[in-house]
Amino acid sequence: MCSGAPHARVVLLSATGRGGVDVIEDETAGRRPRSRPDLSAVLAVVLAAPVVASGLLVLALIGKLTWPPYFWVIPVGWVLAGGITFVPAFEHVLLPLSFGMRKPTARELARLNPSWQAVCAAAGVDSGRHRLWVEPSRELNAFAAGGRTVAVTRTALDLPPPSLEAILAHELGHHLSGHTRISLLVWWLELPARILTRLVRLLALAVPYVGRAFRAFGRSVAVLVTVLLTSGILTALAFLDPWLLLAPLLGPVLAWSKRLGEYRADLMAARLGYGPELITLFREWVRLNGGDERRLWDRLLAGHPAHIDRIKRLKEHGFRA
Repeated sequence: MCSGAPHARVVLLSATGRGGVDVIEDETAGRRPRSRPDLSAVLAVVLAAPVVASGLLVLALIGKLTWPPYFWVIPVGWVLAGGITFVPAFEHVLLPLSFGMRKPTARELARLNPSWQAVCAAAGVDSGRHRLWVEPSRELNAFAAGGRTVAVTRTALDLPPPSLEAILAHELGHHLSGHTRISLLVWWLELPARILTRLVRLLALAVPYVGRAFRAFGRSVAVLVTVLLTSGILTALAFLDPWLLLAPLLGPVLAWSKRLGEYRADLMAARLGYGPELITLFREWVRLNGGDERRLWDRLLAGHPAHIDRIKRLKEHGFRA
């Protein structure tokens, strides 16, 4: 199951610590989940802060060049414009374009809507608040995005109603835990830095050709130019995306925060009454795929826990198939 902004999705059948900071030891199975951001959502904001700051600084520099007395107008305006991410119409246009989603057909909606209504009734939320989409994929998957988007693949619609409800409950759990709403705003704030980062990377492709152009002045000159250009590009990339320098260290932290989100969504779905069905789904996935044979480093960098770990976590909270 998956969640996130246009660049961060949350995957169902691939979904530490506790699910979130608001999980209490004496909470009992079946208790209606509370809707508030958890540790995973908070970490997503913290880890995005340097890139957001870089993007706003770039906008401030552009403002300094174009309108020096009021250079702050452009970055402040961009932040205020981020409010558009809270407009349903913006989300309903952007996310389908990003993920290739489409509206359900009448037949698909007839199959999807009863399960969604049941899940929302269990959670005590308005089923009309979120829009349902279908991703034309043969994979068994589902994801939550933005503040109002829930999508399933075409293959997921072939599941029996209890299994489909369990998948939808997991995705609703992402929304209730704040994993998706904030990520769309963060995506907007990071956009200036991300765009410039891609432009700088495109320039990096031209470095070897520029170096060859200086061969007429001697091999040492060509090497010097190549080294200087490469250093300049790496400096620019580090400025636009500071996390690049710390990627080897922060990669496991970011992956861990995503796994927290998956555990949290599993727990939310289980508390809505879908714990046994989730465990059954995960067991079937383990049976079909032979467990988790990823190496330790791959597991540390994975945004989704092994299914066997998800089963174990649900059992630790008292849920059984």
